[in-house]
Amino acid sequence: MRERLAPRGLHAFRATSLGVWGSPAYNAPVALESYALADGVVYGPIQSRRLGRSLGINILPFGVKVCSFNCNYCQCGWTYDITDEEVLAKYDWPGAEAVAAGFEKRLREAREAKEELDCATFAGNGEPTLHPDFDGVVTDVLAARDRVWPDLKIDILSNGANCHKPRVVGGLNMLDERYMKLDAGTDEVFLDMNAPVLPIGVWDVIEGLKRLKDCVIQAMFTRGRRDNTGDGAVEQWINAVAQVNPKAVQIYSISRVPADVAIRQVDRATLEEIRARLEAKTGIPGRVF
Repeated sequence: MRERLAPRGLHAFRATSLGVWGSPAYNAPVALESYALADGVVYGPIQSRRLGRSLGINILPFGVKVCSFNCNYCQCGWTYDITDEEVLAKYDWPGAEAVAAGFEKRLREAREAKEELDCATFAGNGEPTLHPDFDGVVTDVLAARDRVWPDLKIDILSNGANCHKPRVVGGLNMLDERYMKLDAGTDEVFLDMNAPVLPIGVWDVIEGLKRLKDCVIQAMFTRGRRDNTGDGAVEQWINAVAQVNPKAVQIYSISRVPADVAIRQVDRATLEEIRARLEAKTGIPGRVF
């Protein structure tokens, strides 16, 4: 039987990768971890290769992925719906007060138990900035942090697709760190890697990222059915990163089960070559994970 390819954009293929991960078509060089959708506000802490020991904050609907992208490598699986206002209104979003209360309770438990934490991270079941009261949630979470653990850094993993919204930019700029996705430098590669479910191009993302006071770019590279490691693709990506001018770039490949089972992990030597090219051309520091 021919393997079905998850279409781009709105019509995401509804199969879970977990069911076919062990098929002969996939030969990963290392064992990859599985990941479950969060069923509450706070989860973890998770040992992140890029962020350290991070307590996750999920402000998205529980048990379902809600995102404006349909990235081939997403550990949460495929995105099944568009993200216009009418669709988003159907979901049950945790309110700012409830998020802050849950976070504060878990933070107090962590302090009392003398848990080691490097940060707390807005991430969860998709794109956090889709929350209808994103800046309000950030305000309340930061206030809870200040009451319990004032020196704990609060950061976010975001795809940057909502940086045209002033309230989203305001909320992002309140956080200690902004880790923003940028995997492509052309619309062709952007569509293949990130498959947005709203009408947006890579240059819309780049212009949005310029509105942030600073950020760290996170760039995922894959091979196989979706490949952004070619010489031209890397050169265009470097040009895009230069436009954003982040304070640093984190370069990595898959370590968890991806949505598309026909992609491959990129070896570290190739990632180091990409980092060296980035630094040589832009002077922006990069680090491989």
